[in-house]
Amino acid sequence: MGRRFERRAKNGYNGIGAMSMRPRMTLTLLTPLLLCFALLPAPPTPGSGTASSWEVKMALDVSGEYKMEGTGVRAEGVYSFAFLWTGTMEKDDEDYLLVHGRCDLTKWKIEEKAGREGVLRILTTADFPEKPALKVNYILRLEGGLHVDFAVQGFSVPQAPAPDSFELVLPASYENTARFGGINYDLFVKKGSNKIILDEKDVRRGAAMRSFDWTWKRQTWIQGQEQIVLQAQAHQTKVKVEITAR
Repeated sequence: MGRRFERRAKNGYNGIGAMSMRPRMTLTLLTPLLLCFALLPAPPTPGSGTASSWEVKMALDVSGEYKMEGTGVRAEGVYSFAFLWTGTMEKDDEDYLLVHGRCDLTKWKIEEKAGREGVLRILTTADFPEKPALKVNYILRLEGGLHVDFAVQGFSVPQAPAPDSFELVLPASYENTARFGGINYDLFVKKGSNKIILDEKDVRRGAAMRSFDWTWKRQTWIQGQEQIVLQAQAHQTKVKVEITAR
């Protein structure tokens, strides 16, 4: 009858002809590599609050009307237009630097009906040599908010021959200081708000988006060249601003 030999491993395992082996060298080599990766800085994420450069997009949609009326003369018009403005924004110490990219007039339509001495004349978009012009000036950092400053420049109406004309006032933000037509735009905002403000904390986290809308209306009687005439105009504005980390 043969003999049975047993060998007890040092780690306590009691197996027949078995030995315990631990990969000490492998762990020794991996440990410095793991420490190196752990010390590397993590890349910025949209929610980390470390963004310093952004893409800026602003969409503007407007519809409006105007009217001039006096004895024997009348002109009225309706119009609509849309802009898409894109650019970039960079952190500049405690402020922000706005860099202009593209500004596209994506929609433009106007129609005017003018009557004088019993003669009616209808003008369409092709009869108007001038178009609205959007000017985005800057983004102002104020009290935890980023205020967008812009204005749309208009032109004189009516387009049809008339003894008098006036400046077509188009949308402007609350922060804008360039008043086209000599009118303080903010005083005639009747509904909604033209304060285009985004939360700076949302922007620094990586993304912010807000929509705004308002109604503007002004009516006045003035002494024209031949008589007292009524000048009236109004428009509705919708603005959407998106700021996204690059």
